[in-house]
Amino acid sequence: MPTRTSNPADTGNRALRLGDVLASLAVIDLVVAPRGLDIDVGQPLIHDPAAPPVIESGAIVLGVGIDAATDKAPELLARAGTANAAAVMLKLDAEASSALRDAAQRAGIAVLALPQAMTWSQAHSLVRTAIQQRPSAPDDEQDKATIPLGDLFALANAVAAMAGGAVTIEDRQSRVLAYSTAEGHTIDEPRRETILGRRVPPEWLRRLEDAGVFRRLWAGEIVRYEDENLQPRVAVAVRAGDTILGSIWVAEGATPLSVDADEALREAARIAALHLIRHRASGSLERSTRGDLLRALFDRSTSIDAAAYGLAVRPDETFAVLAFELVSSDEIEGALHRERVLDLVALYGEAFRQRTAIVPIGRTMYVLLPSPVPDRLLPLARDIVARARESLGVRLRAGIGSVVRHLRDVPRARTEADQVLRALASEATKVDVCDYESAHERVVLTELRDFVSERPHLRSRAVADLTAHDAEHGTSYVATLKAFLDAFGDIPRAAKAANVHANTFRYRLRRLVEISRINLHDPEERLLAEMDLHLRGSE
Repeated sequence: MPTRTSNPADTGNRALRLGDVLASLAVIDLVVAPRGLDIDVGQPLIHDPAAPPVIESGAIVLGVGIDAATDKAPELLARAGTANAAAVMLKLDAEASSALRDAAQRAGIAVLALPQAMTWSQAHSLVRTAIQQRPSAPDDEQDKATIPLGDLFALANAVAAMAGGAVTIEDRQSRVLAYSTAEGHTIDEPRRETILGRRVPPEWLRRLEDAGVFRRLWAGEIVRYEDENLQPRVAVAVRAGDTILGSIWVAEGATPLSVDADEALREAARIAALHLIRHRASGSLERSTRGDLLRALFDRSTSIDAAAYGLAVRPDETFAVLAFELVSSDEIEGALHRERVLDLVALYGEAFRQRTAIVPIGRTMYVLLPSPVPDRLLPLARDIVARARESLGVRLRAGIGSVVRHLRDVPRARTEADQVLRALASEATKVDVCDYESAHERVVLTELRDFVSERPHLRSRAVADLTAHDAEHGTSYVATLKAFLDAFGDIPRAAKAANVHANTFRYRLRRLVEISRINLHDPEERLLAEMDLHLRGSE
């Protein structure tokens, strides 16, 4: 079958083709297409190397975790080809190797190249949007009002045709919701970076803010912005009453924008308001609904049967709760990253189990996994934490509650996950991922520390006296006592731990007994002192 890049305007009511999808993915490159692009497309499928899913016919397989330079890539291509998938998407730095191309030819499977800078969650969102809201390129005479509500890509193409420039439609936070795909429009670097990152780059946001563009835009003006480093832009705000929903931007190409560009933008903004309201209401409706159910389950404000029905699970399944927390001292910075982290967590959760429910509560993001494989929970959490660090540049902590055997016990699993997070936050070794079983001792110490912090009379008076003496005289009697207790009274072992001679250690031990009046032969005094020392160490 000859290779053909489909024009989105040709889609009509026929089945969606791979060429149609590629026409909407300006930042995704086609590496090879042995069967051409007239291939029916199904849904995007996240490939989990640890538990490879069943590949359905027409799927666009996202090779998450697959190194294109290893044997795993040809193996995935072979599996996808056998299953009659539409394409496999891989992260490729530069030109694909001849071995990879040969493997794709043998498997009869198209290969798409995802830029390294793009996250898999962004890629999944792009592909899903391109499939669900497939673009069309209306003629100038077509009435924009007839465009199906919610088809933001079609609207972007309609505005581009009328105004004569490349279009992006953005939300209130300058995140890209859709962009025009018509050929012949010049793409400058800022536009490319915006589409690639799915949002306006921070550097350009600062320039626009410094130039007062957003102030004028939100005030109702049609704003023209020019800079020597980019094509001139014209923008209009999208409103619903007094609420600002987003904006539409048109980049001027080799020829000036049409004389009707301002009028086209005003009309497009009116129509776009309906699209954006619909987008806000339905874009993440299913995830939001499942998240609300999970929140109600945590709060015990819904019945088990109602939660099970809404989450599409059986009450007597096994469940695990994972809790992720951003490690950031800057609340504003944390808020900026939280949504991107939530998308990343959602992507991995859905790859792990299709019936995952996710909800952010405060600083924490919770994931409910039905029927989990216990041995895979820690690797999953570590992978998410590592990917957040590598692709988003943020640090996460992850706590995993015990696997519970009924939906009614999920709140307990959530509490345990929270306890692990709190223990990790006070952990001197700065461990970022742990489960409840492994962290049990640290969890107990953390709770005991909280308990005694409000009851100072429960602390060891001997340890308090030694702490005060060390602070005043620069001695190290607290460390000496801890080394002695940790070594169960074995002087040579304790001296080695303290890095001093045994005789020196004995002298210090006698002095600390004199100062604190502690009776080291009394098991209860030893117990209280040792507990207090460990609690102080976790503070």
